[in-house]
Amino acid sequence: MRHLYLVGNMGSGKSTVAACVAQRLGMPFVDLDVCIEQAAGMSVSALFEREGEPAFRQREQAMLRAVAEMPPQVVATGGGVVLSEANWQLMRQTGWIVYLQASVKTLWQRVRRSRHRPLLRTATPRATLEAIVRAREPLYQQADWIVPTDGRTPEQVAEAVQRAFRPTAELPLAIEVLPQHSEGYEVLIAPQLATRVATYLQARLHPTRVALLTHPRLLQWATPIRDALEAIGVSTHLITVPTGERIKTLRTAERLYAQLLAAGVDRSGALLIVGGGVLGDLGGFVAATYMRGIPYVQVPTTLLAQVDSSVGGKVAVDLPQGKNLVGAFHQPALVVIDPEVLTTLPLRQWRNGFAEMLKYGIVLHAGLWQRLQVMLQQGVFRRRTLRDNPYTWTLPIAQCVRLKAAIVAEDERDLTGKRALLNFGHTIGHAIEAVLGYRHWLHGEAIAAGMVAEAELGRIVGVTPAEVVETLRETLTQAGLPTSLPRNLSPEALLEATRYDKKRAGDTPRIVLLEGIGKARLEPKIPPSALKEALSRCMPS
Repeated sequence: MRHLYLVGNMGSGKSTVAACVAQRLGMPFVDLDVCIEQAAGMSVSALFEREGEPAFRQREQAMLRAVAEMPPQVVATGGGVVLSEANWQLMRQTGWIVYLQASVKTLWQRVRRSRHRPLLRTATPRATLEAIVRAREPLYQQADWIVPTDGRTPEQVAEAVQRAFRPTAELPLAIEVLPQHSEGYEVLIAPQLATRVATYLQARLHPTRVALLTHPRLLQWATPIRDALEAIGVSTHLITVPTGERIKTLRTAERLYAQLLAAGVDRSGALLIVGGGVLGDLGGFVAATYMRGIPYVQVPTTLLAQVDSSVGGKVAVDLPQGKNLVGAFHQPALVVIDPEVLTTLPLRQWRNGFAEMLKYGIVLHAGLWQRLQVMLQQGVFRRRTLRDNPYTWTLPIAQCVRLKAAIVAEDERDLTGKRALLNFGHTIGHAIEAVLGYRHWLHGEAIAAGMVAEAELGRIVGVTPAEVVETLRETLTQAGLPTSLPRNLSPEALLEATRYDKKRAGDTPRIVLLEGIGKARLEPKIPPSALKEALSRCMPS
């Protein structure tokens, strides 16, 4: 079952918007408070007055359970439904949760004359409202998606909710990256969006010529895009390169420069990248440096690239000494994410990207972490689930993109340490990859083991609670990801490889440590002895 649950403070417009969304989607609509009133034969205000809030919350929970068992519908919840963890679990298990966010000013304008708000029957109702909003905001932030409502009509809010819950190629979910920046751009997300790449690219860039960079295995996606560009009059030159981290070198970049020149691509043209994270890093680096920079568009084709590497403008190639040591910050002009292109991925690649999604959750967003755990419990890696329902992945992918966009807006060039939070697990993970010669393990697999090692490090230095370490280890195991370091790798070899980590300050390693689920910090002074002990604890038995 996949209900759409709207949550938010009193006055946020949940009932009005839910009715509008239901009409747009052709789904039934139910108001939880109305259901409670009908069952009790009295108003919510009367129930509060007669029974008190604790008894009302019990009624609310029972009614939510009854509604959750019904066929899919749009559900307008009461403002306090988020006070119960059991309610959160039920809503996550049976649907998607969208928070209608409104400022206190907007909420007060809508509720100040209402006589049916029992929680505001105080001597200072405005101050009471402010206190409620302040207390509940961290809870609402755990929703699968947030839709701001200030200054928007109910119809506009309903469209935004629709784009989140059921995006289409015509009405995709759009996330702005660096919206106040001259290099700002959109990330568009929807099933079947790959069929509209040519249209969106032409509308945003009007390129004279396009070079389309891809892998031979991805021609089923790249060739139709090339044909669509040619059909609208944009000359498009197809370039293919092999797969694998080993192509991400200056030598490959040099060959691509020559091909761009031969194809006649100049600064009025564009580079279109259809591929995963390696190709995005390589192609983005080429776009950043060819003729001192040309526009590029990303169409990521792996889960890892969709949730992480395609967004943020970090582009680079590797050196023998380490990963991403030569690079630049060069933002794409557009990112087009289509979950349906993932359906041909092998299961190992799904898990590879899922590791990065778990990273986002455990470092930045407890709600995302809980959502991913529910997905695992519901067997998200079953082949039928992967193939038949791309909407299973749309909002979790979008949430990762939103989180990264927020970090990039605060720390675009990785100067304040905020963006370094995204590198949880990467100090050790990149060291694993380097020592293995970028063979045998995928990036997400190395990051999974790296996250466990860095969580153990946090436990050793007294930052990470033991229960967080064990939760991380158990979740990674359930996802089919490694929690131990590769066999035949010594802690000493990995320590040596961390010397090339970009977060280092001189000779001192700086590593992201967990403080709890959804909370982390960059620790500037890590004792080498503690790091060695953490690695030793993660050696395979």
